[in-house]
Amino acid sequence: MTNFRWVLPVIVCLGVTGSRAGWADPAHVDWVEDPYAPHVTRGTTVRLGSAVGFLSGELASATAIGVTTAVGQRFGRFTIESELDLLTLQSKGASSIRLGDAERLGVVARFDVLRIGPRWVGGNSLLALYVEGGAAVAWNHWYSPTGSEPMRVVPEDTKRVEGQVGFGVALDHRLQEPIGFPHRIGWFLGWRLAAAPHAADAALVCRGVTCRTIQAMPEERFADRSMLFQSSLAVTW
Repeated sequence: MTNFRWVLPVIVCLGVTGSRAGWADPAHVDWVEDPYAPHVTRGTTVRLGSAVGFLSGELASATAIGVTTAVGQRFGRFTIESELDLLTLQSKGASSIRLGDAERLGVVARFDVLRIGPRWVGGNSLLALYVEGGAAVAWNHWYSPTGSEPMRVVPEDTKRVEGQVGFGVALDHRLQEPIGFPHRIGWFLGWRLAAAPHAADAALVCRGVTCRTIQAMPEERFADRSMLFQSSLAVTW
């Protein structure tokens, strides 16, 4: 009778711990106890940040400032994202007159060319140098000047398909303990270059509310160009 009283608690204990050991939460398969363990970079990712750069090649060049957001999937070193950029176009220089707005909607594929692991960067951290490429639809909307603004050329609104290439650095940190969403947090710094086939666009020359139509002169360039510097915070789960 005494032996049985000891055996029963042992059986119950083994049954409980055994059932927990055999259960695996798919959402936590990448959690590790060793901060220097190899990184497993996979899952859904969302990125949000800022963008600043320039737009050049149309009748009016401008400084571009705005926000960028993206959602995608990570497959180890390879990531594919759908990205949306919302930009304000301003005159170059100190005046910062608002010339228009722009949007970019596209798909970008990114690949980590070089990775530096936690042995060098620090526990649970990963530093990556990446390259990327993709395509987007670009919309540019231009405003006529107000009565207090100087005369300027106002191009017609455009919609074009552009090719994109970029490079940058990403600092990716793994959350070691299973605390829920997310399980990785990253910071991206990158440069995005884009080009679209150049076309001679009609435009207006405006002084206040008075405008006259002009036709763009042929140029010896084959593409309209833009460059954006992006700083983004990304999460993966």
